[in-house]
Amino acid sequence: MDNFFIYGAYGYTGRLITEHAVKQGLTPILGGRDAEKTEELAKQYELDFVILDANDSEKWNNVLPKVSLVLNCAGPFTLTVKDIVPKCIEHNVHYLDITGEIEVFEYIQGLNQDALNNKVILMPGVGFDVVPTDCLSSQLHTKLPTATHLELAFMGTSGVSRGTALSMARRFHNGGTIRENGKLKMIPLASEDKLIHFGEKDRLCVTIAWGDVFTAYHSTKIENIKVYTGVSEKTLKSLRTYRKFKTLANTKLAQWCFQKIIRSKIDGPSAIKRATCITHLWGKVIDSTTGQTIEAELTTPESYHLTALTALESTIRVLKGKCKPGYQTPVTAFGKDYILSFDKVKLNFKNVNK
Repeated sequence: MDNFFIYGAYGYTGRLITEHAVKQGLTPILGGRDAEKTEELAKQYELDFVILDANDSEKWNNVLPKVSLVLNCAGPFTLTVKDIVPKCIEHNVHYLDITGEIEVFEYIQGLNQDALNNKVILMPGVGFDVVPTDCLSSQLHTKLPTATHLELAFMGTSGVSRGTALSMARRFHNGGTIRENGKLKMIPLASEDKLIHFGEKDRLCVTIAWGDVFTAYHSTKIENIKVYTGVSEKTLKSLRTYRKFKTLANTKLAQWCFQKIIRSKIDGPSAIKRATCITHLWGKVIDSTTGQTIEAELTTPESYHLTALTALESTIRVLKGKCKPGYQTPVTAFGKDYILSFDKVKLNFKNVNK
C-alpha cells in the first residue's frame, strides 16, 4: 500500500489518527505549520515529517510526489483547502479530510470534474463529520425511497476539541443552515428547537449548520434537510441572545478574542472520556405526500475516538483502490453500511405513521 501524508498531525485529532496509524503498523509522513510540535510528534513515533504552511506551493510540490494521499486534519478547513486540494489534483494525489464545514464540502464538490480528469478521489468529511450521519441518512432513505424531508440530530457528552471550537467561532456570525427545496438556506442561529428522543429520554435540540445539509443531499437527493444537536435550556437561551451580536462576532477584534480564549481554555476530551462516552444520533425521513415517516437511532463510540477510526479506515480503503475517482461522500464511496463495520455501533429503526 502506498504511503500517505497527515497534514495538521500535531492537532488534537491529528495526534489520535497518527497514534492509530502507528498501532496498525503504518508509517505516514507527518506535516504541519508548527516546527516544534510537528518534529516532537514525529520523533515520538519515529516518522518522517515536513514543516510547511498550507499555501507553501514549493514545499507541496516536493511532498506530494512522495505520497498517494493527503489526510488533512488542519482546521478551520476553509483556511487550508483552497491551497491544498488543487495541489493534490495537480499531482494526482487523493485528498481526504475531517471537516464538517458546509463551505468546504461545496468548494470541493465543485472540483469534481478536475478530480475525475486526473483520477483523483476527493472525500472531505471522513470523521464524525459526516460518516455516521451520512450512513444514517442513506439507511433511512433506503427504507423510504420516496422521502421528501430528512431530519438528523446528534448528542455527545465528551466536549469539543480546540480545532472544532475554532471552526465554530469562525462561522458563528453566519447563523444556521438548512436545505429547503434543494437549495441551501441560511437561517438565524438556534432558529428552531425541538425535543428528540435519544436513548431513554427526550433531549432539547436546536438547529445547527452541519455538513449533512450538503452531503446528505448528495448521497440521497432528499431536498429538505435539517440537522439538530442537543443543548441545555441555558445554552439555547444564550445562543438566541448572541444572535444580537452576530455583526460584532465577525470583526477582527472579536475573532481574535474568540481564538485567544479557545486556545487557552480548550484542548479536547480526555482519554477516559474518549474510551467511555457514547454518542447518540437520530434521524427521521418523511414522505410529505403520504405522511409516512421512519425514524432510526444510531449509537457510536465517542466522536473523536470514532473520527480517528473512520478517518484511518477511509484512508486505507482509498489507498487499496476501493473507491471511484471524483468527489465522494462516505456513503457514495463505501456504502450505507460503512458505519456498521466499526465496533460498538448499533442501529435501530422505528416506524411511525402519522
